[in-house]
Amino acid sequence: MQETITTDTRQSRLGWPRADRTDEFKKLVEQSKGQVGAETFRVADFQGRTVTLPILRVSVELPKYRISNGRTASAQQEWIARHGKADGFFNMDEEVDELQEAQDQILRGMVNEEGLQSKFKDPANKQVEPVLLNELGFVINGNRRLCCWRMLLEADSEKYSHFRHIDVVVLPHCDEKELDRLEAKLQIEKDIRSDYSWDAEANMMARKMELHGFSTEEIGKLYGKKKSEVENILAMLALAGNYLESRQKKNEWSEVKGHKYAFQELLKTINGVSSHGDKELIKTGAFSLIDDSGSAGERLYEVIPKIKEHLAKVKEELETEFPLPPVETDSTAEAAFGRTKTATGNQDKSSELRLVAEIKKDEASVKKAREVIIETIRSQDDIAKERQAADYLFKTLRKMNGTFASLVGTALRPESSTKGVAKQIEEIKTAVEHVEDWLNERMNTAKE
Repeated sequence: MQETITTDTRQSRLGWPRADRTDEFKKLVEQSKGQVGAETFRVADFQGRTVTLPILRVSVELPKYRISNGRTASAQQEWIARHGKADGFFNMDEEVDELQEAQDQILRGMVNEEGLQSKFKDPANKQVEPVLLNELGFVINGNRRLCCWRMLLEADSEKYSHFRHIDVVVLPHCDEKELDRLEAKLQIEKDIRSDYSWDAEANMMARKMELHGFSTEEIGKLYGKKKSEVENILAMLALAGNYLESRQKKNEWSEVKGHKYAFQELLKTINGVSSHGDKELIKTGAFSLIDDSGSAGERLYEVIPKIKEHLAKVKEELETEFPLPPVETDSTAEAAFGRTKTATGNQDKSSELRLVAEIKKDEASVKKAREVIIETIRSQDDIAKERQAADYLFKTLRKMNGTFASLVGTALRPESSTKGVAKQIEEIKTAVEHVEDWLNERMNTAKE
């Protein structure tokens, strides 16, 4: 393909001004019309059809990052938290240089995903697939690749001179919903694209719902998921957000990135509990375990359901460790309204909620609660194992008895073979005699 290269060095390294971008597109599209054998690229299922568009060669500095890129949804929130910016920082005009700089910082932290940087660090690996831009020059697909190439050029402009100009495809005019739909489709398809972390995927969905009013069903269709899957991942995100805020780490999503299955099991566990107080107690206990995931000695997704399984004992032990002060009551109010009131006039909280408040007092209390919960679960597991071992003899004999009852009813037929049967009966009798001898000895010992 014959190249038309713009060498204007006055443009920003993170995207030319809008007018210059659109003018460049118009000029290159017109030039491509007159070229024999000009390269094209097919975009399937765009606005309900497949479109064939010219591949344009532009400066690597021309495109701007798309700020609403789904992959960076969690990272943007964390960037805001760590840089002390307002919550709506990334909702500003995408043209703003400060936003582009922030997005560049975020993407630089992502270029190692799926070996992206190591792939292109080898000069033999050139661009294969064009970067997809919208009509204004914002990247719909290829943000990380673009950032990677810019980084390599910064490091060694001669060695990576082949990235000074890149292939792009410019989409026709469409609304944001169509761009979201296309981005989702392209990210579902695998290439050098890595899977989203669970929190990034959930934050992306939440943001699309907020910006464009998508329902959970529409989001599900967009990303190839069932409505229930979308609802679950959003509920997990809410739990994780609650956890981070309780630890003064609001929006620091990297802290929960590796705990997908812990929050998944926590959601299942509390969904199976009707009492609000019990839900909060289980959640508070699970949060304490997430603080120090290695302390439980098992995977968190295996331990968390056990808080519910042994909840009565967990409550008992926690109440021993965190004795609750007696509730002062207003006898007049109690007589008048038939319910307990605190001295301040507020309705009395359940013992579970008061226990949660005691656990949340400080880090030392959280640590103590974690130790109590782990020790209680371990002791209850040990008791269950002992009980299972103690019942083994009875359960085995009961099972054998059932087998013999079935055998007598179905196998004693004229056509049944008798070969080897006598020997088996003798061996069974011998085994039964051993059991009887052991049983008699135990019973006699107990009498003494």
